[in-house]
Amino acid sequence: MQKESLKVALVKPEQKVWFIRSSAGIHARHFRSASLIAIGHLEDAFEGTIGDKIPSEDEIKKALLSNDKYSHFKKNKDGKETKYLNRKGSQLLGQTKRFVNDIKQGDLVVTKNEDGGYNIGICTDSQAYIEHTPIELVIPEDAKRTARDRIELKHKLRKKVTWGPSVSPNELPGAVRKATRGQHTITDLSPHKEKVFHLIYPFFTDGESLYFSSKIRRQGKIGALVVGNLFQNVSLAENLISQLLSNSIISEELLLQLTERNAFDQESAVTCQAAFMSPGDFWCKVPLLSESDFLGQVYAGVLAFLILTGQAETVQFDPMLIAPSEISATLKHKEDDPDSIFNDKLKEPEASPLLKQIAENAQRNKEVIEKIEKDRHTQEINDNLELGVTDANTSRLESFTFGINIIEFRKKNENN
Repeated sequence: MQKESLKVALVKPEQKVWFIRSSAGIHARHFRSASLIAIGHLEDAFEGTIGDKIPSEDEIKKALLSNDKYSHFKKNKDGKETKYLNRKGSQLLGQTKRFVNDIKQGDLVVTKNEDGGYNIGICTDSQAYIEHTPIELVIPEDAKRTARDRIELKHKLRKKVTWGPSVSPNELPGAVRKATRGQHTITDLSPHKEKVFHLIYPFFTDGESLYFSSKIRRQGKIGALVVGNLFQNVSLAENLISQLLSNSIISEELLLQLTERNAFDQESAVTCQAAFMSPGDFWCKVPLLSESDFLGQVYAGVLAFLILTGQAETVQFDPMLIAPSEISATLKHKEDDPDSIFNDKLKEPEASPLLKQIAENAQRNKEVIEKIEKDRHTQEINDNLELGVTDANTSRLESFTFGINIIEFRKKNENN
């Protein structure tokens, strides 16, 4: 069955990603049920007694200095002993400040859940708050209640979060998994932002590049030549995009010549990363041209990656089978941000003249594209590696003002 749409997420440069420890997943269900994140650091600092307002940094520091567990005496230059925060006290203060000040609305939030996997959400309010009422889990009356079900979340310092999809433990790239193994309650995962987005979207863009990811699902050993051919195929994407945009005859020979000529040009080339012991993932990005139609480039890029990895059928959105007059694009949940890099690029996505032209060019060159697929063994590679894209349900992350903005390429129908 042909899919009606395909999403490309828009990633803002200032958007950060945070990992929040939920007591080894014990409080993950509380987080989800109450749409929040919470930490117990203020109770620790004030030994359980806190008011209704978030104390200032000086007030927190004063409370920590009065507690020998978080402070110690050191001699200054004059030989006088002065009390300082010890390592534990400094970490508690730093983590509290990070929770209150650094996690902003629109930031992604990741937490480990009760099944050992990971939940992904979005902070919906930068303002932290104090709430004294414990959160209890609502368990159906006919369900057997376990000791874990009876645990309450008593942490009082909280922030609002809308939770979206969950990711199984084996889906998480090793670098991200390693970054979440520390002891800190709050960890900045922003250096791994691309990989986190790859977990939930097969396509996304930061305005400068288009990112694409796929999964190698085959178990056990995989052929080095097969993997090498896969990456060779993906390396053709940049020049195939150019040919799709040019509205001219697509040439396989020229495609290969241009790619070979620019093979060592790091400024303008498709780049890839991979992390797999089979199964695993590979991630690719291709630079976008600032002087060309942004929406058209993104659409051509999606089409190129699907062609070169043989995955149009897997994604169930095959532009080669959709009439050019039926292709449209919609920008969803765009926030009113005057400084957004996407404002000028996506003023009127429906009006992009290139969408129909790209689709027409692809279908006009259908035989050449099919020959490229045959010559490059795209289907055989796909079958051998059991390629697939992420299919996470991200709709909850997109349905509010500071949610993830998306371009949705659609097949027009009577309901659009």
